[in-house]
Amino acid sequence: MQTFSGTEKISTALYSRESRTLASSIIGKTYPQQLLEDLNSFCERRLSSGLEEILFCELGVGATFGLRLSNGGEVVLKAHPPGHSPDFLKATREVQRHLHRRGFPSPGLVLGPALFGCGVATVDEFLDEGEAADGHDPAVSGSMARTLARLIELARQVSGVEALSQGWNWPARENLWPAPHNALFDFEATAVGAGWIDEIAAESKKLVDEFQAPRVIGHADWSVDQMRFEDKTVSAVYDWDSLRWDKEVVFVGIAASNFAATWHGETPNPPTPEEARLFVADFEAARGESFSENERRAIFAAAVYAVAYMARCEHAVDPERNDVRGSFRETLPLYSEVI
Repeated sequence: MQTFSGTEKISTALYSRESRTLASSIIGKTYPQQLLEDLNSFCERRLSSGLEEILFCELGVGATFGLRLSNGGEVVLKAHPPGHSPDFLKATREVQRHLHRRGFPSPGLVLGPALFGCGVATVDEFLDEGEAADGHDPAVSGSMARTLARLIELARQVSGVEALSQGWNWPARENLWPAPHNALFDFEATAVGAGWIDEIAAESKKLVDEFQAPRVIGHADWSVDQMRFEDKTVSAVYDWDSLRWDKEVVFVGIAASNFAATWHGETPNPPTPEEARLFVADFEAARGESFSENERRAIFAAAVYAVAYMARCEHAVDPERNDVRGSFRETLPLYSEVI
């Protein structure tokens, strides 16, 4: 049996029942040694070097591993669940490649998509410039808003990536919610007590559905957890399978309501409505053009819907409301007043 440095990081990541549920849905494996052997085999076959050390392991929509290889190289492998089609991932890689070549703070591409586990994996260069930051700091949030505006503008130059539409999309008019983003959230089984969330979501979604605008390429998980900062300026952006094709107001609204949230602490502590307004103002300044009244209304409707979606996820795992302090459920009533 081969041994590797840092294996305890995988054991720790797979310790809880919830994490094993995620690992099973993404990779089809829940035993650390099996996963280590699969990672080593993948590295040997596809990266021409064995595995030396596990640098980190995180489970969410996908399973992300920081790896040091036997040849000294460091990469980040992200295993995507079976629902992520190779064509969708190829399209996200094309956009990421374009941004990286133009100096955007995104990792360089190494490989993928390639078969791994019960789905596919992508491999990027290990980009660890900077450090984590507090998204509630106006200097940090301002940099995040400017960086999102730059991403959308640069991505306008990319064509031939229609397969982005195969990823998560804003739900069709007849659907209130999309399929939840991971296996932990069962909306149908936890509908009792969630009616107040559904009502707020339905009202805000109707406003966004009725707003007509061209689609652009943007990032749908624009949160401080997906970035690193140097001197409060964005120095690295991750989670590139969150690229989507949608109306600009959707990306700005989602970002404005989620940018400061973090899942590395006791509570997500999302931005307040006032912080969301400041984020939109910073985005406008970077964009070089103010939003119209109708655009602004659609942006804040998208923000309310995004908060409602996260509140619905919270309800799915805590229907008894054991602790809503610092949560999206605590923040949602405040957001519902802005539309």
